[in-house]
Amino acid sequence: MRDDLFEKSLCDSATCRKSAVVLFVGSPLIFNDWILRVAASESDDLDVRRHEDLASADPARLAREGALRLVVVEESHFDELARRLGEARQPEGPISWVLAYRNPALAREVLRQRQEGGPLQEVRLLPMNAPIGVWASMFRLTLWGDFFVPCELLARRAEATPPAPAAVVPTPALCEAGLTPRETEVLELVARGGQNKVIAHRLGLSEHTVKLHIHRIITKVGVRNRTAAARWYLSRVAAPGL
Repeated sequence: MRDDLFEKSLCDSATCRKSAVVLFVGSPLIFNDWILRVAASESDDLDVRRHEDLASADPARLAREGALRLVVVEESHFDELARRLGEARQPEGPISWVLAYRNPALAREVLRQRQEGGPLQEVRLLPMNAPIGVWASMFRLTLWGDFFVPCELLARRAEATPPAPAAVVPTPALCEAGLTPRETEVLELVARGGQNKVIAHRLGLSEHTVKLHIHRIITKVGVRNRTAAARWYLSRVAAPGL
């Protein structure tokens, strides 16, 4: 639902007219009134609105009317954004899509698609963990068409991706332990020193799912912790380079 109270506070005069719409799609806890006021202060012609999801925001209608300039989507709607852009047969007018993120893994996925192609290849990035003054500067750049990459994404990109694992040669020990193919993949990356968030990013899983896999692995191989599970794996798997 559109935040009418916020819009009214920005434009109390009946003569107020705006020529460009900026949509913030997400929770008011993330896109609070202060954030929206900072955004609106960037230009006198901005009509800043907040919606809780893309369906209620109806960007397609605004695009057809020629009013929509920027859509800033909270990371909790990442899947919805990817699905929408993936299903779009043609661009919805001159709209700039922006992912407002806190999770660097999602931002890195946008970067990957910008390099390799994909539904999100035109999406820009706006980190939400920056001080408000810095955030305002980044929003201003985004509003006027610039694409920038926060240095934290570049600095950690190489560290976040473990080396490609060598092909694992199944052994009787693995078969007898009853490890599934996915559990074997997770255990191999654990043995290579991967942290849960790195493993999750590599395999396209959530950190919670990775933790569940590790818990099941520990139970199946009969050890007490992930370190012991890694030692168990390394002592039993014939994989070149391990």
